[in-house]
Amino acid sequence: MLKNSQHSYGRLARAFHWLGALAVIAALAFIEFKDIAPKGSPLRDLLKSGHFQAGVIVLLLVLPRLLWRLANRMPDITPAPQPAAMLLAHAAHWLLYGLMIALPLLGIAIVQGNGKDVVLLGSTLPVLFNIGKETAHNLKDIHEALGNLLLWLAIFHAAAAVWHHHFVKDDTLTRLTGPLRP
Repeated sequence: MLKNSQHSYGRLARAFHWLGALAVIAALAFIEFKDIAPKGSPLRDLLKSGHFQAGVIVLLLVLPRLLWRLANRMPDITPAPQPAAMLLAHAAHWLLYGLMIALPLLGIAIVQGNGKDVVLLGSTLPVLFNIGKETAHNLKDIHEALGNLLLWLAIFHAAAAVWHHHFVKDDTLTRLTGPLRP
């Protein structure tokens, strides 16, 4: 089942979700672990490169994911949640999408503003931003703050899915994973 049904997400929506989640986790992990290596070391450079590449992959996955979401109905949640809960869930999802677009674009702007190339799997991306080092430096704090927001929002998102599955006992989680064993 490629497309979403009334009660579950289709294979393509699931693939976009889980590949995007892995890319976000990778980008966050690479940048958090870079501090274990001394400045200028090959390991630190490798971790920073992994962060950049994972971020670009997030951007490349979120754009078709959004188009797919807009073109396909979302499966119903059974039993139906309260309207306030649905509003909160939709707001969180759209904020996640916004961050998955804004953070990679800011990251690309910062790297290119520092006069460096953004490389994805050995290929250099075209220059998208010509902002200068001072602006790039100023954007770094914003990028970091939004990255922290993404981290906490992703944790909240995962915790909410588990909460719904175990305590609310609806199918919020299984719409995306398929049936889970008890």
